[in-house]
Amino acid sequence: MNDSFSTSVIIHADRKFIWQTLTDPQLMTKWLGEPDMQLEVQCNWVLNEPIIIRGFNHIKFENKGVVLQFHTNSRLTYSHLSSISLLADKHENYSILDFILLNATDGTELQLYITNFPTEVIRKHLESYWRATVGKIKKMAEELTSKGFAKSNS
Repeated sequence: MNDSFSTSVIIHADRKFIWQTLTDPQLMTKWLGEPDMQLEVQCNWVLNEPIIIRGFNHIKFENKGVVLQFHTNSRLTYSHLSSISLLADKHENYSILDFILLNATDGTELQLYITNFPTEVIRKHLESYWRATVGKIKKMAEELTSKGFAKSNS
């Protein structure tokens, strides 16, 4: 099984707007899924502290993980395990999501690397989901840039 996946997108936005999109729990609920999923994100973005995403997608679910890296406007890494997978809460069942922001000629490049897929089904799901979701992140960050909104504490 291929144990890694990567995708990237050029975003015509300043890093601070992309970072805000990636880390503001209210904004995250907008790009993580549709409104009818009733998403809730809990995270304080402190290293080794939990990230929890709850919602409803045909059934209630809870995705959980731990913040592994948090370098403002540069890199965000966290682990991920979904309750829908029915896998045991063991280290080897967590995938790792690594978001990296790099300067690009006409904007900022968002790179996403995902590693450690415990099953082939999870790999296929995460690949499909994140291919589409980076586009949602791009759109939201570009909209924030055009409106000039960014938290001063981001």
